[in-house]
Amino acid sequence: NNKMANSDRLGVDVIINDLKNNPSCVHGPTVLFERFLGNGHSRKFYSCSTCRDRRDCGFFHLADGKITSCKRELWARLVIEAAPILSHQERFKIWKTVKRLPASDRSYCSSCSSLLKKSDMSDHGSCAVISPISDEQLSHPSTILVPKESSKFEAQYLFATSSVSVIVGMLQNLNTSRVLCIGAPRVHEAIASSPHLNMSSLMMDIDDRYCSFFSPKQFIQYNMFNHHFFEGETAKNTYEHFISVDENLVIVTDPPFGGRMELLAHNLKQIQDDWRRSRGLDSHRELPVLFVFPYFMEQQVISSLPSFTMLDYQVDYDNHPLYSSGPKGMKNGSAVRVFVNLPQSMFPLPEESYHLCKVCDRWVSINNQHCDKCNGCMSKDGRTYKHCDGCNKCVKPSWVHCSDCSRCQPHDHRCQEAGSALTCHMCGHSGHKRMDCPKRKLGCTLSDDESKRKRRKRNKNTLPLSLEDERMRRKTNKNTLPLSLEDERMRRKTNKNTLPLSLEDERMRRKTNKNTLPLSLEDERMRRKTNKNTLPLSLEDERKRNMEIFSQLT
Repeated sequence: NNKMANSDRLGVDVIINDLKNNPSCVHGPTVLFERFLGNGHSRKFYSCSTCRDRRDCGFFHLADGKITSCKRELWARLVIEAAPILSHQERFKIWKTVKRLPASDRSYCSSCSSLLKKSDMSDHGSCAVISPISDEQLSHPSTILVPKESSKFEAQYLFATSSVSVIVGMLQNLNTSRVLCIGAPRVHEAIASSPHLNMSSLMMDIDDRYCSFFSPKQFIQYNMFNHHFFEGETAKNTYEHFISVDENLVIVTDPPFGGRMELLAHNLKQIQDDWRRSRGLDSHRELPVLFVFPYFMEQQVISSLPSFTMLDYQVDYDNHPLYSSGPKGMKNGSAVRVFVNLPQSMFPLPEESYHLCKVCDRWVSINNQHCDKCNGCMSKDGRTYKHCDGCNKCVKPSWVHCSDCSRCQPHDHRCQEAGSALTCHMCGHSGHKRMDCPKRKLGCTLSDDESKRKRRKRNKNTLPLSLEDERMRRKTNKNTLPLSLEDERMRRKTNKNTLPLSLEDERMRRKTNKNTLPLSLEDERMRRKTNKNTLPLSLEDERKRNMEIFSQLT
């Protein structure tokens, strides 16, 4: 269909609703999306909250499509089949057994995602097995688990040791006693293995491999895009108890950079509400959060989480191709920052690379110089920005002011009219972005004619072609007319608004209902002009119609 060609498909928006009422895939409740098309229409559909590629999760259902019992059974069966064979408690019991063995007798099968004793090795001859396993590796499983690499689902990038130390130092400066790690396995491992920190940590992540290394009180398999607990009420009770204890609680999260910011923000607000409710706090109190995200997505973060600001600290990773401190990283250092919802003065940074700006009252990079005209330290990428009087703001040092574009641009740019570079992925027009799109504000749906046409195409179960077809249909649908006169009589005992069983019954019924037969033939004709599905003009016509109905029923 040319109308659905890729060239006519624009962006997708998220419709935040009560996810509990949405159909579920193997990753929990799905999310309602809206796809905008080039013809000015849009389609709403349910899809996986986590996976952005249907090869990872194939769930798809049009919002205006009927959810049949067969579909519900299929979705429920897929959820059951995706569940692990062993429970979280059973897998952690294996960890306890393996922990008592010497390191040389411990193994981990990466293919089966399970800890092994030496005696179990014979069953994993064709698997990728890691052995021996040290005590350090047992308490820091991220060092032996192979990071997942699906960029549109579960890509895993791990904090470098230096960044873990800085983030833990931030928690200590806040006098934190409890840490809820949503993701961030390296931070969770550092806290769980360091009693001297006097902190307890609960990690919630979608990667169930951590069930083999942490107890149900230390780890919960969890989807941060729909607030779904894979272990059900048991896991949810653990989470609620952890956040309800009257101690200094802080959230540390490093969500996937490609995930929908609207869902992440909605989920964080849900956790904030749960925390306030569990402690009886008013709606103005906020739970402290360290939110790790790239600086070039600062606008998205702040628009979804208005109380957050960005620290200047550059977060390094061990295994990210760009955001690492090695020679393969970005030339200006990592682009990942920590966003916080507390005053930035509460987060001192390492003095060898950062300094305290007394005017801004926050720690910034050594090269981030204060600008008196902008009244702030304006650098985003660690370089020293320069102030442009034409733009009336600080810009990157390599940019030059272009009079044709009326703004600063890279020196090798192609000139464009001001604002033309902005393209909306909803309507496809230039000059504005998605958040300011008039179609987003007014709403955009299929036209009535197109909706009716598509609905008719999907609904072929109309009147039967024969009585035999009708009988076959009624075997799967009991809420229809009966197959026999006796069934019809039984049905009418509970439903008085039907055709009478006899002419005498009809006369009795009409005595109590004045909105029936007309006072004259002329009145009846006038009434039938607006309603064709009425009683006939004569008693003879009525008898003929009743005989046809009863002959079909018997």
